[in-house]
Amino acid sequence: MMIEKKQLRVGLALLLGLSLTGCFKSNPPVKTERYSLPEVTTPQPATTHAHTLVLNRIQLADYLDTDRIVIQTDDITMQPARDHLWVDNLAQELRRGLRARLASRLNNTIVVDPQPGLPAVNTLQLTIEQFHGQMRGYAVLSGQWQLIGANHVAGASQSFKFSTPLAENGYPALVRALGQNLDLLSDQIASQLQTLP
Repeated sequence: MMIEKKQLRVGLALLLGLSLTGCFKSNPPVKTERYSLPEVTTPQPATTHAHTLVLNRIQLADYLDTDRIVIQTDDITMQPARDHLWVDNLAQELRRGLRARLASRLNNTIVVDPQPGLPAVNTLQLTIEQFHGQMRGYAVLSGQWQLIGANHVAGASQSFKFSTPLAENGYPALVRALGQNLDLLSDQIASQLQTLP
């Protein structure tokens, strides 16, 4: 009886080992890639800034509140990528990218995060509804922005939607196209800010 128990244990251990080996062979480990939006070249900082713009917290649609790059696989399905991630959470990526892009377009304006003790300045509020790739080969960015004046009165407001074709297949091309969409958004916001006194 002792021999039977020992044989049963060895048999179960062997069976477990074989089944785990089968799992590893059918699902090989995949390399996780992390991406950051393309950087922009910023001009030499001005010695004095005539204006300050506060970039408020960016509001994201719920499906975007993740560190995963999102792909729209058909007309109704959004799928977060399993192994293609943002370096930081998407709100931080967008904040960093937009701050740098606006600073490069607005030479006399410093773009800052909200801080206690700041004097009354213009504030930018941004809501992102779409920031993903499409299986058809496009990168999409949509949402709405609004400027709040130093006197806390709502100013210019605009909805936006940009769709940029990917230069080639793959996640690096998607991230670059999403960066181009952020460039277009920055151009739109900067042109409005330049009309302010």
